[in-house]
Amino acid sequence: MRIRSLVIDYMQAALIAVLLSLFVRTFLFEAFRIPTPSMEKSLVVGDHIIVDKFALGPRLDFEGGVLPLRDIRRGDVVVFKFDQEAEKDYVKRVIGLPGDEVKVDNKALYLNGKQVTEPYVQHIDEATVAERDFLPAVKVPSGHYFLMGDNRDNSADSREWGFVPRHQIRGRAVFVYYSSGTGSGAATATAATRWDRTFKAIR
Repeated sequence: MRIRSLVIDYMQAALIAVLLSLFVRTFLFEAFRIPTPSMEKSLVVGDHIIVDKFALGPRLDFEGGVLPLRDIRRGDVVVFKFDQEAEKDYVKRVIGLPGDEVKVDNKALYLNGKQVTEPYVQHIDEATVAERDFLPAVKVPSGHYFLMGDNRDNSADSREWGFVPRHQIRGRAVFVYYSSGTGSGAATATAATRWDRTFKAIR
């Protein structure tokens, strides 16, 4: 009888732990590994990041609606889904908010008619490619966002596949909790830990 009681206790504890883990992952925080170099040097292949899903998630509004705890801001690094490959997660930086006009002219970004200084951006290709380095002015529609990778010459993003709906954005990348690889530009991760990137805030 005592053994049976212990088994039931352990099963209940395990069930609670699983449910708590699912709750945290679904509504609060989730871990994510950077698989491509599209966000270098802000995020590199082998970075493991924590994504804050709570801040951008819905909360109850006493006036009867449902509002996010925090609005998405320009410059946020977000994780999102993409309709054409719904099984994958993507990470990019928010460039244009609803109503913004976005333009790219010879690699330079213009937002609402003014050139933007982007200290986080890198260009690795000196050549100019029309489809990549030029984008006629486009207006971001309501409920959508214009996202780009920081590694502008090696990133598939809104320049290629258009705007991202709000409901597909899962959360905001907060910090790197672990990183492994052979260097900041490593194509594949190895067992070597990059201690200088551990607990690095994502900005």
